[in-house]
Amino acid sequence: MNTSTAGNYSFQSKGTTDIYGYLYNKTFTPNNTSLNFITQDDDSGDGTNFKFNANMFAFQSAVLVVTTYSVSRTAAFKVIIDGPARVSCGPYVSMPLAITCRTSTPNNTAACSAPIITLMPGSSSLEKPLQFRRSQDFYINANINRSCVTSLGAVSNWAISICNTECRSPISIHHSIIRTVNELYVPAKTLEYGIYELKLTVTMVEFPILSTSVASYIKINPSGITAVLVPLGTSMITHGHEQTLTLDPGTYSKDPDSDVFNATQWNYTYYCRIYGSPNSSESWIPIDHNETLRHSSSCFSNQSSDVKPWYYRSNESRSSITILAYSLATNQTYQFMVTMDHIHNTSLQATGYALVIVENNRSQVIAIGCVISTMCSHNLEFQDINPSTQVALFSRPVNKSASLINITWNVYYVLTNSSTNVQNWTLFTHTVGKYRDTWFFGNNTSNFTASKQLFQEHPNITLWRFEVIYTFKQEISLSALNFKIKKPPQPGNWSIAPPNGTTSTKFILSCEDQPDIDEIKDYSFFAWTAGLRERLMLGVTTAQTFEVLLPVGDRNPSSVIVIVQVRDKLNCITETNTTAVSVTSEYTHITSFIDIIKTTSNNNGIAIHMNPLVQLLENSNPDVIAQVVTTVSQVFNQLNTEIIESAVKIGIPAETVSVSSLGSRTINASSESPSDSTLIQYMQQLNNHATAREYLMKKINNSQIITSDNFLLQASSLAQLTQATNQLTRSTCLIASSKCLALALALKDMNNTISFEDTQMAADHIMQCATNVLSAINMPLQQRGKALDIDLADTTAKVDKAAVDLESNWADINLLNNKDKLIYERNIYEQNLIANTIANQANETMVAITTALKVHLNIHQSITVNTTAVFASWETALKTSLFNKTIQPFDSAKIHLPLTLNSNLSDSEVVSLRFVMQPLALASATHSQVNTSMSTMISFSVLDSNGTEIPIVTDDEHPIEIIIPRDPNFIIPPMILHNVTKMYAPTQQFHFQTFNITQSNENLTVSLHFEMRPRNPSLNYLLILKFDGQPHLNSTIKNIDDWSLLCSSSEF
Repeated sequence: MNTSTAGNYSFQSKGTTDIYGYLYNKTFTPNNTSLNFITQDDDSGDGTNFKFNANMFAFQSAVLVVTTYSVSRTAAFKVIIDGPARVSCGPYVSMPLAITCRTSTPNNTAACSAPIITLMPGSSSLEKPLQFRRSQDFYINANINRSCVTSLGAVSNWAISICNTECRSPISIHHSIIRTVNELYVPAKTLEYGIYELKLTVTMVEFPILSTSVASYIKINPSGITAVLVPLGTSMITHGHEQTLTLDPGTYSKDPDSDVFNATQWNYTYYCRIYGSPNSSESWIPIDHNETLRHSSSCFSNQSSDVKPWYYRSNESRSSITILAYSLATNQTYQFMVTMDHIHNTSLQATGYALVIVENNRSQVIAIGCVISTMCSHNLEFQDINPSTQVALFSRPVNKSASLINITWNVYYVLTNSSTNVQNWTLFTHTVGKYRDTWFFGNNTSNFTASKQLFQEHPNITLWRFEVIYTFKQEISLSALNFKIKKPPQPGNWSIAPPNGTTSTKFILSCEDQPDIDEIKDYSFFAWTAGLRERLMLGVTTAQTFEVLLPVGDRNPSSVIVIVQVRDKLNCITETNTTAVSVTSEYTHITSFIDIIKTTSNNNGIAIHMNPLVQLLENSNPDVIAQVVTTVSQVFNQLNTEIIESAVKIGIPAETVSVSSLGSRTINASSESPSDSTLIQYMQQLNNHATAREYLMKKINNSQIITSDNFLLQASSLAQLTQATNQLTRSTCLIASSKCLALALALKDMNNTISFEDTQMAADHIMQCATNVLSAINMPLQQRGKALDIDLADTTAKVDKAAVDLESNWADINLLNNKDKLIYERNIYEQNLIANTIANQANETMVAITTALKVHLNIHQSITVNTTAVFASWETALKTSLFNKTIQPFDSAKIHLPLTLNSNLSDSEVVSLRFVMQPLALASATHSQVNTSMSTMISFSVLDSNGTEIPIVTDDEHPIEIIIPRDPNFIIPPMILHNVTKMYAPTQQFHFQTFNITQSNENLTVSLHFEMRPRNPSLNYLLILKFDGQPHLNSTIKNIDDWSLLCSSSEF
């Protein structure tokens, strides 16, 4: 038994047999019962049971010996130990009867304290609740500090009550709200309008009396409707003079707080004026006003007073208005406006606009909308957009037409005439030519994309118009959508303290004087330092104070800069940097963390809760967990690099302990063989880190996938955690693979709501995670990594527990008497099972990411993930662009497509291209088909519009050329200089060179390559060869397998 806390402990037995109890310190020696003796008892307990007390030290190991009074009698008995903290116990030696050992701390809570809860966002009250719109997802995050030497286990429970003067009316919680986790996520449109109390209660499992409750108060407000006159809120349409024009806000308006807009709940007033006329700056006059037809600025001033040129849908509901044919003048532009106010609450109002160009010819309405609706916010005559992201638009005829000939997009910017308030639009002439397929994509398709470079290179232009022209067989239709560049939020004045610390230091980020605080949606934090290829996400908060753990780079100490990304409620973003702080790796806590995790199985986790890193992980705040995982993983990754380099320098072959990252160089190796002690030390370090990584993986796996920022943070942490592929156990690989797949599926589900840049960032991290895991699970199968102790222990337990299945593909009847060989074969079998599962999940992950990215890609647009773990690119293009195409991510890797490709697609059809390069090829199914252990892996796919792979057929004259590089640590024998012209002898006319091609796996095929570089190219050479023997060739003997004459005219 082991104790974690010093104090007085009570020992007693429960049973019907007369038994004795003896307590010894550390060890018990049967032939010397006085050695290490502490105390004993016979009948002080109930009946004939023993009972005694003993003072124990913290972390003391002791042996409790229990015997029956009668030597010839055996019996079952129970031991009860009471004290200030739990103890771990188990059999000291193998016994015929099991010991049931129960430890408890019934009335002693001195070693534990009630949880301390901090809710984020911060302070709120019934009088000043937090404000949220009903159309807005939101979550309340809890940072829970628990202190207990026995167990940090706790139960969380949220309760929601609606409030009036008090909050005494609990409501039934919607099934989409999970109430038993620390962070409460409330999806949009879940709560009705009103004020609510969200109360979190956390209760310690070990001591239910230790419980804490804290509440946050929120108010759900109306979001406000969007008044829309024409489909999708298109800013400008064309209309034929002979056609009736219907403006229908009752159908096209949107209420973000409801799935359906209720047109009957609003009053409608319509206005019209001639756009650009000298009197257009005058006040608007309602269409049905008595003076409308006689007013000089009226759209209908040319109409007879006794003819009404419009009509409403009905007198009761004016939710739409129809303008009669011939009522509007040709070659004129009209601006229509509708104002809407709620029939029960006139303070709820909305206004919508539309420009209508009237032409002589018939014209149909072309609707234009944003592909990512959350990136465009309706603002009267304009759509507000964020200049830090691309604008992706789609268009469609409102009425179907099969006679479409051409589509053309144009871009305009505005020069404002302040005297008339009329926008004078100027054509941006570079949509064709210089910036085509760089800034602008899809110029002649229904979808059009303008990259963020357009806005960033023209910061002084705030108004933009995107116009589409549809040319049909008998008519031309034009529509446009107007945009206003949203001014990014002011970042505020952010500071960080202290100026220096370690990876265990809690740095405090705080903001002073944040302008427009009510318009700020949230703050995201990223860390950057030397040695990092990309910035690391640290967390997201709505508060102006944030605690954070910072990572280090490749230097110790490192200068770390925290980047603060401020986002407003319209998703506009601005960034600011804090002053750099100095961060040093805290090896003490990390070493303690490794040691405690390593010994957890031996002490049942008693001491584990004392480690500060474990306490942070057990607090279960997803941001904190991700920060700890990122910080510890960074240190582990740096140590792993040093461990591998040191191992290679002392003789361990690099190709047997690691897979080189993409773009890396050969590690300098030693010609000496490693000693046994060196191998043991390396494996000990490897297994210690592997155990710790598995613990971290299980912790981050419990975090919910809630918002886009939430899964970005988790994906970033997983990419760091899985980076050291030689340290990932089977369990770690399987959990990580499943988590990466879940993140990829979440990304696919959110692809219509998050920006192009956030999607690309998420894809980057998820691809790294999936590739790392795929490499890790295949390393032992490819003999590129060592089998880890946790995996071998799992295999050994299965071999010991279950009878050998002689029909399974891992069992061999000849191995039954060779347990080591049986364990080896079973371990390979188990590794193969998990590898197959992970390969399937990796494929599903790839499909999900491809689907998510496809939404953001227009024709000739591409996305690239270029990291040391994986290179991947996605591109949308015409089939003809495949001809003679070359993809070359690195100097040593390349795919070249021929001039012709056979497929069922037409040349004008749009396809998606996907190219992926990973550091390690997958092991073959039987490990005897082909030797790929030193090869990287390249895949290239052509996908149709549904994401289905398209078969591409080539021939011998037009092949697809693929160059797949080997691992840079693959050792190629050095060239040897031989002067064969001076080796002539009557008995030996040839110079012989012998190569040993014996393989450890006799089932593998061998490819033998000779490279000759003659110093005298004018000579001719005769090459002969024979396997398994010395060749002989002369006028009478021909004992060879093959020969080749290399003439001076040949190319060497």
